[in-house]
Amino acid sequence: MALSQEKRTLGSARKQNKFIFPLEAVFAVVFTLWVVVCFAFYSSNPTGPEGVVHGENRPGEAVLEPELRKQQPSMRAGQRRPEIRVTRPPSMAKRRPPKAKAHDEKFPEHYMTFSTACSESQNWQSFMFFYYAHKVQQPGHVVRIASGCSDGQKEELVKFHEDVISKLSDKFSVHFTPDFARISGDNYKYYNKPYGVQHWLTHGLKYEENRDEYEDAIMMILDPDMILLRPLTYDFDGTNVMIHQSKRGAPSTRRVMHGQPWASLYAFGTGPFRVDTKYVFANYTDSPALRLTSEEQANNYPGGPPYMATGRDMFSIVTSWCELVPRVHKVYEHLLGEMYGWSLAAAHLGLPHTLSESFMVSAVDIGSGEGWRLIDNLGDDEICEFSTLKEKEDKLPYTMHYCQNYWLGKWFIGKYRLDSDFLKCEKPLLLEPPTGIHEKYDFYIKPGGKPYGTREKLRRQSAKREEFMICGMIKRLNDAATWIKSVTCEEGTANLKKEFIFHHSLDPDNNEGGEKKAKW
Repeated sequence: MALSQEKRTLGSARKQNKFIFPLEAVFAVVFTLWVVVCFAFYSSNPTGPEGVVHGENRPGEAVLEPELRKQQPSMRAGQRRPEIRVTRPPSMAKRRPPKAKAHDEKFPEHYMTFSTACSESQNWQSFMFFYYAHKVQQPGHVVRIASGCSDGQKEELVKFHEDVISKLSDKFSVHFTPDFARISGDNYKYYNKPYGVQHWLTHGLKYEENRDEYEDAIMMILDPDMILLRPLTYDFDGTNVMIHQSKRGAPSTRRVMHGQPWASLYAFGTGPFRVDTKYVFANYTDSPALRLTSEEQANNYPGGPPYMATGRDMFSIVTSWCELVPRVHKVYEHLLGEMYGWSLAAAHLGLPHTLSESFMVSAVDIGSGEGWRLIDNLGDDEICEFSTLKEKEDKLPYTMHYCQNYWLGKWFIGKYRLDSDFLKCEKPLLLEPPTGIHEKYDFYIKPGGKPYGTREKLRRQSAKREEFMICGMIKRLNDAATWIKSVTCEEGTANLKKEFIFHHSLDPDNNEGGEKKAKW
């Protein structure tokens, strides 16, 4: 109806009934008040009704406390679970991916992988990896790539994931592969990393069939003996990440992007390019890897886990890695051969890395190249503090790589002296050190020293770093062991006494009994 016609009609109606206009005015006022009330309600309640945060879970997906998942009946396809509301204990925080920043179009899906065998020692390391991925709220999928498992080992691992790991996250999984260690005719176990990841990409994700889904995802390769201290994601803008200097300079956008992979700086420098590269690249005599300057070799390619790349770049690097690594092994039959293969594959593809000096800490006496500067800057009261609180994470590196032995006085932790079954119900926990042991000792005594009781000197800076690793590892082992015992042990059977030490006595002057074996 035209506006002029509306006015004429309204005017005629007023002449006929003088009470119509007041009623219309009342309705207008009521409608206006209703709009104002609705606006005020929704502005003050952004999480929606019942405190459910919109957009953080898939439609129909309830985020349940891990301990309660085991109480849920199995569901048939198409069935939807009834909504269950729980009170969340403070020790198991709800896992939520970091929100995309305001300038992000979309937070990409993340896939964090680590390669293992099926030994008992790698089983407990894998549990620790999953547990702390949960504790720091690592976004996305975490995948254990297990190579060379027997049928019995596969069955045990599948059951363990169903009974235990699934309580941490339904995005934590295990992928089984053949054992690739003997593809060169010898027994080089490190082949399982490149070929295991390739097997997962090909048979797990079916990457080539689903390229559109995965090429923009963020994919990572870590080691099983790494513990996350904070979430590791593609975006480092606004963080304290320490970037290794090179002539290329730091990237203008500090993110993992197509053509811009990241990795942790490792101390092998130009080593990959000092092997017989003519043999390695015999089929690619014009490879870009053969034309790099020594500066580029030293500052853009000596990387190792954590490796990070987009799905597109990860697939390309892994494909080239698997092609080159047997040839690298032929001319370099040593521990780092598979890492050299990655560096040469990336160089062959023209994919220089942004190398981080704060992705990990491992060896306390290493110079630059690891995140020890962050630890050195901690206050004495923070060194032995066990915390995964968000307000603390910007003080820490991203991972604790416990590939060494750590000792201070007679305090000790080392993965090779841990009994593989220390998570069992009847086993005690580890005795935890007090704060400040780096001020008390400037030496260490090895559990297996020859002769036993020999004191070896430590620099003060190294002592502080040793305390960080000893405290951090022991307290994290105890926390993880306490949780798994609460899930797997019958009531009253879990030994939660913190008492095991790796010497007969912590007194440096009491060396009676000699070396103590690691048996609990």
